[in-house]
Amino acid sequence: MNTISRTGKIAKKVNTALLTGNEAIATGAYKAGVHVATGYPGTPSSEILPYLARFNNVIVNWSINEKTALEIAIGASIGYKRSMFTTKHVGLNVASDPFMTLAITGVRGGIVIITADDPNMHSSQNEQDNRLYSKFAKTPMFEPSDSNECLEFTNLAFEISEKFDTPVIVRTTTRISHSKSVVRIEPIYMPNLPENTGHKNHPEKIYVKDTEKFVMAPVYARKRHKIAIERLKKMQEFSNNSGINKIEYDSLDFGIITSGISYQYVKEVAPFASVLKLSFSYPVPDLLIKEFVKRVKTVIIVEELEPFIQNEVSSLGITLKGKEIFNRFGELTPDLVKEGLINSSFIKKSGDRSFNKKGLAKEGLAEFGSLLKILEKLPQRLPALCSGCPHTSVFYALKKLKIPVMGDIGCYTLGALPPLNAMDSCISMGLAFGAAQGLYLSNSSPKKIAGIMGDSTFFHSGITSLIDARYNNACFTAIILDNATTAMTGGQDHPGTGKNLSSGQAISNKIDIKRVVEGIGIDEIYTIDTYDYNTTYLTLKRALNSKNLNVVIAKRPCVLYPKKIDSGKKFTILEGCNGCDLCMQTGCPSILNSGRFSDNNKSIPLIDNSCTGCSICKDICVFNCIEEI
Repeated sequence: MNTISRTGKIAKKVNTALLTGNEAIATGAYKAGVHVATGYPGTPSSEILPYLARFNNVIVNWSINEKTALEIAIGASIGYKRSMFTTKHVGLNVASDPFMTLAITGVRGGIVIITADDPNMHSSQNEQDNRLYSKFAKTPMFEPSDSNECLEFTNLAFEISEKFDTPVIVRTTTRISHSKSVVRIEPIYMPNLPENTGHKNHPEKIYVKDTEKFVMAPVYARKRHKIAIERLKKMQEFSNNSGINKIEYDSLDFGIITSGISYQYVKEVAPFASVLKLSFSYPVPDLLIKEFVKRVKTVIIVEELEPFIQNEVSSLGITLKGKEIFNRFGELTPDLVKEGLINSSFIKKSGDRSFNKKGLAKEGLAEFGSLLKILEKLPQRLPALCSGCPHTSVFYALKKLKIPVMGDIGCYTLGALPPLNAMDSCISMGLAFGAAQGLYLSNSSPKKIAGIMGDSTFFHSGITSLIDARYNNACFTAIILDNATTAMTGGQDHPGTGKNLSSGQAISNKIDIKRVVEGIGIDEIYTIDTYDYNTTYLTLKRALNSKNLNVVIAKRPCVLYPKKIDSGKKFTILEGCNGCDLCMQTGCPSILNSGRFSDNNKSIPLIDNSCTGCSICKDICVFNCIEEI
């Protein structure tokens, strides 16, 4: 777009685009000349690699798990190529083994690690704060506060990686990953012509062996650890002097130290405050912090989750309030920041200027509190499996069989919720078969145990635990829900689909789950179509009555990905339904209360137009009161 200068003349053309943080990260990586980009899908990071795959001259692929993804990136770096690894916060746990050692070997081609944290656990099993990984590994960290910084910092992170011989973390959170804001792009950025974003071509280099740098036997690792500690000192000097961390002086009565999305909330709620914005947030800029605290009368720290900044400031001998005001759990919002500042009297100390202008008084907060109390009284609307989900019949059958079920991470985790209530655990990805073996070894269950996971999870880390179970002669039933996609994170491909981001729709090297299981040495394998409920129930019953380690592969495509499936059939509840509630117990969102009652005063359900025609409810109805329209 063109801008008008103060003289009325047309200024230099500014190229802009409205991008999410994830899209901006992909664009920044491309501009930096990334050669290999790998990762494993996980909300809120999942959109980065698919967006990057639109560009030319980049190898972009999903990996089988996060550890493997980072190992591929490391190999590319050793070959002098820039590489990027993307993950959600818990995925860095999986990759932490190679990551912690990479932090001391250093790099050749720059390596950027994108970790997308999920405060408030919108789609996660915990809300760990991965800023702690940066300090743990002695690696630098960027924290963008909008999409433009996502692009700029990702681009810059590759330069920093090579300048300081270190991997670099770029940490986002859900709000940054998924929110859109204006991004400045030079040269012209066109979504349909991604090659126009200015991809840097780096000169080819011939591989050279360097044992002391990349072979971390103790004799070499000790030297590299010392180098990493010295490097940290140089990076702190850079943190102070680079200009990436910025002081924005306003009122010298009141100041805030903050980073990431919290910076946006601070500027919205208290625009009169002086702000120290930490964008290169580890190592912290000690000299800037001391200068800021010296000049500003009262300073507090606003940050989500752990007191990371607060502890770093404390290590400088400076005591500031932060987590005494704001929680260590959940997301911050402008309202929570506002409430914290008022309740702690910091607004009063600064003259309360912005609040008087906008009418944001305590009375407004009281109204906000009343609204929250009303919302708390509303009945919970629990998430449910989709209409026609192929997993429904499996969980319904497991509920009827009343056996312990060790579960896993995926949309099938919803099988643990009412009305199905058919899963007993969900702790980490790939846990189910290991936990089933452990529960078997405990001898605490009189019934045979089931472990259940999806196809993508099986490839991610379920194969190893199934091998371990076979090796140690464990006895349980391993159920693999093969819906031919990674459904929970948006329908990404995996080795069982035979597709990847680089290959597009071309199918090649498809890995057959049954053959993998046979290769492990398990002979008792059942394959079922989960839309046939009666066969599903009888097969699971047979498998659970067996005294062997066996595997049930439930094959039926996801109803949503890669495209929404509708059989064209519709079902209805017939007159004479006695309200037995069996069909309601599937939890299908298409089966609702009609408001009508049977002769024995039981609620009669109805099936609405969202029905996909899977026929599971028809199979379950023992009174034959459901038929196809």
